[in-house]
Amino acid sequence: MRVIAGNLRHREIKQTNLTTTRETQDKVRQAIFTMIGPYFDGGSALDLFCGSGAMAIEAYSRGIEEIYLNDINAQALKVSQENCMNLGIKNAFFSNLDYLSFLQNNTKIFDLIILDPPYLMDQIDSIIISCHPFLSKKGILVFEMGKDSIFKEEYGSLKLIKNKLYGIKRVLVYQNGR
Repeated sequence: MRVIAGNLRHREIKQTNLTTTRETQDKVRQAIFTMIGPYFDGGSALDLFCGSGAMAIEAYSRGIEEIYLNDINAQALKVSQENCMNLGIKNAFFSNLDYLSFLQNNTKIFDLIILDPPYLMDQIDSIIISCHPFLSKKGILVFEMGKDSIFKEEYGSLKLIKNKLYGIKRVLVYQNGR
């Protein structure tokens, strides 16, 4: 697996190789970043179920200044830490918490929030509602889920702007309109 674009383009990203984590394929990652805008001018991103950290690393490569990576699985988090270290990413912050504990202790506002929970964790409404207060005005929230998952077009000021299927995966992109 490799970084698709930006200043880390073509650099290798180690995968977790865990049965509990599914990596976002390169072509899907590329499609997501094409949807949300190929490059960023600073800002911060949260990858709440980070796995290998590939999505946050891609955002960093494309101009996000700070990335926050969280995963409840310590092995997955270790892989994301190794990936950031090997790529020379200095503004990466890591936590090994369940998503609710992370959010309860968080005081940061993010320009981009990436959500890719296990498909069996079908708590879409709850996860989005919990993340919403931490999304900046005009911020983007990306949610990867099973293709048959049930979701809403709006969550308060969050409006669905993209909805794409990739095999067994659905990718939703919401924008905050506060």
